[in-house]
Amino acid sequence: MGFTKENGAAKLGEPSEAVPPQGKLAAFLVAALVIGETGVILQLFFNVIKEEGPIMTSFLQTVVGTALLWCVVRPKLNAGWPLWWRALAVGGSSVVSLVAAREAMTLVPYGTITCLAFVFGPMFAMTFRIGRAAKARTLKRKWTIASPFLAAASVFLLVDGLGSGDLVGFGLIGLVALAYHVYATTTSGLQREDVNTVATLARLPTVLLLTGMLFSAEAPSALLHVSGQAWWVCSVSGAVGVVALLMINAAWKRGLTVTTHAGVMPVDNGLAMVDGMLAGQFPSLANWFGAGLVVAAEVGATRARIPDGDKPSKFAAFLDGLPARIAR
Repeated sequence: MGFTKENGAAKLGEPSEAVPPQGKLAAFLVAALVIGETGVILQLFFNVIKEEGPIMTSFLQTVVGTALLWCVVRPKLNAGWPLWWRALAVGGSSVVSLVAAREAMTLVPYGTITCLAFVFGPMFAMTFRIGRAAKARTLKRKWTIASPFLAAASVFLLVDGLGSGDLVGFGLIGLVALAYHVYATTTSGLQREDVNTVATLARLPTVLLLTGMLFSAEAPSALLHVSGQAWWVCSVSGAVGVVALLMINAAWKRGLTVTTHAGVMPVDNGLAMVDGMLAGQFPSLANWFGAGLVVAAEVGATRARIPDGDKPSKFAAFLDGLPARIAR
């Protein structure tokens, strides 16, 4: 379900490069997902989010991760306003996603959060694309139309056994999904290397906004009272997140295709359910069945291979035009 353009497309009259074998790259991507999930397991297992709060946890993890990432990647700050405007939009939405997800983790099982965020995020966006393809009669696999219905049915199973007090958690999951839509529409139409640049530059506004949120909620001296356990857990979370990101980028550079990437992503929802169990959260049978429907919906939507639009989103075009509007 990618929203970016492929790189290295052959020009007219030139032979296209052979696509490298995808099996090892898919396994490499799964390994990256497993490594990235380690940080979440530690935060849940050691109860760091409840003890230190979602803002402090997000701040510590992001600061450590950004410092390590920028030491390795060293982004070009003169990337130009079109990319910087996108970085600011992605950075702002990332703050909402980080804090909302951690607050939700104190109310709703992690596996449920991941599955519902997928349904309200990528699957919601894909539903419109499937509907347009079906209306235009360009849907090659007719059974793909069932994917949105499977995703919708999964919601009722995923919330089975959760109390009405968890409605706040569902609202927070909605904010996580909203952050996905901002990211997808902001980066639509960009080349893959530009998406990586935007994601790296976005760390700067993310850190600054988290710092403002932290110091508006607590005094700066609050950092001195953070437990040693929280420091090392958040540091490990930030570090493994960077390792996972670098591994994914390496897979792209080695020839990972959008199709392979989308085909592997259903694994992430299953991992989240297992990771929740490792942290002491045990989903009901209905929850597991709901997660299975989510995976089935994702696989069905992925196999449809509906192409992305050639034009950038209206939101991305609006961001591109901001400098000219401000200069008037």
